[in-house]
Amino acid sequence: MKPFKLIISNLCILSIFLSACSIELVDGSVELANSSSRCDKAKSMFSRGKLLSQKDSLNHYRQAIKLCPGYTIAYERAGNILRKKGEHKKAITLFKNAAHLGSSNYKLYYLLANLLFTEGYINEASVYLKTSLSINKTYPKALFLNEKIKNQSDKKGPNILLLEPELKEGKKYSYDRQYITIRGIVTDKSGVSKLEVNGKTVIIDTKDIFLENIILKKGQNSISIIAEDLLGNHSTIFVNIDYIKKNRPVRHYKASSNYYSKSYAVIIGINNYDNWPPLEFAVSDAQSVKIIFQQLGFDEVILIKDHEATQRRLLTILGHELPKKLKQNDQLVIYFAGHGQTEDLINDEKKGYIIPVDADIENYFATAISMETLRSLSARIPAKHILYVMDSCYSGLGLSRSLGIRPKGKNYLEKMTSMRAIQIITAGGKDEEVVEKDGHGLFTTFFLKGLKGQADVNKDNVITASELGAYIRPKVIEESNSRQSPLYGRLEGLGDMIFLKQ
Repeated sequence: MKPFKLIISNLCILSIFLSACSIELVDGSVELANSSSRCDKAKSMFSRGKLLSQKDSLNHYRQAIKLCPGYTIAYERAGNILRKKGEHKKAITLFKNAAHLGSSNYKLYYLLANLLFTEGYINEASVYLKTSLSINKTYPKALFLNEKIKNQSDKKGPNILLLEPELKEGKKYSYDRQYITIRGIVTDKSGVSKLEVNGKTVIIDTKDIFLENIILKKGQNSISIIAEDLLGNHSTIFVNIDYIKKNRPVRHYKASSNYYSKSYAVIIGINNYDNWPPLEFAVSDAQSVKIIFQQLGFDEVILIKDHEATQRRLLTILGHELPKKLKQNDQLVIYFAGHGQTEDLINDEKKGYIIPVDADIENYFATAISMETLRSLSARIPAKHILYVMDSCYSGLGLSRSLGIRPKGKNYLEKMTSMRAIQIITAGGKDEEVVEKDGHGLFTTFFLKGLKGQADVNKDNVITASELGAYIRPKVIEESNSRQSPLYGRLEGLGDMIFLKQ
């Protein structure tokens, strides 16, 4: 097979007609080269870069890429600098851009394959290595890497780690509810192609987590979990559950202990930021929320305010302390009152952040806490139900389309409290104003009223997280004259957190 070549000037001339010669850059941005003059400038920038120090060269190569996104050799040179600096992921991105543009440099494909192999992406490395050898079949380094890949080819099925229920494979587990959540993590160095629970295909999210709710029959239940990787290797584990049916009250509930072993709340309020504008009522809101959860009988309520609410402290409690403390049948509420921010990404995607007290005014990725991070931390917490209540405005929540369980039938409460759920209610979306009134944020005002009973729509003395969201949203929209539109939904699962009406 003869290698195909793309001439840089031709790409940029073509861009005049197409009005777009675009490629994703290492920093996630997209630039357009709309004329050949920009490509001429890129060549000049690239030539100057070859005469400078490594750091300055890298900046010049990046500028050349922005000027002319079809400039293949600029990707190659920039990627090689990053490779030598040990920044492998960035180097891989640049090398891939060069490869996709049609580079005929066999060394580039070898370097890309070697980086992917080092990072554990063996199958992908093999693809690029074949391209290198198709261009130069005698290149010694490529031949040596090819032998290494052959020796480490994937012959094992995916690794299945069961998070819920907490039991070892093959051991019997006794359960006293009809509905159970099967949740775990499935990984494979070649990539997972399919996962089935009791013969049903289950979606695996971007964090390699799977979740499926099972209806148990009385007595012995054997649940199979089968995973297959892209090479056709299989893994299977079995979960043996003995369902012992118990009679439970249907209405007029007297204690949350019927449905949760323990209840925890982490309350965060920040008025005085290091770098961001101060807020007036966030701390007083947090203190009011703390009081109502104590009145609801929560076992532990943790208040973190102002200077205590650093990124390190919040990540430590969410990612380290809570996973060790909480158990499978617990509930957890995380309330945050403070600044929120939305970052616009490529392809019109958005990423939402909550802002700790020490966050930078611009560098959200490194100093704030994204919703993506919160979802990842939630996977570490074994609590049955987790509810995020955010008195801040941002977009990029990534809510599930699932509507949960419909409030119908005598087993409704048992169903929704047996199935895992991660839910969220936020004060509003991107660029919306957080309205404050009578010494409280408007969102928190109605959150407190909802917990005190006004959100109990069906009058069963139980307030669900879904009822709270449905109650708060229209109230805040109306009272704020549509300046603030709360959002609510599920991040994971089909269950619903409950609070008992006082």
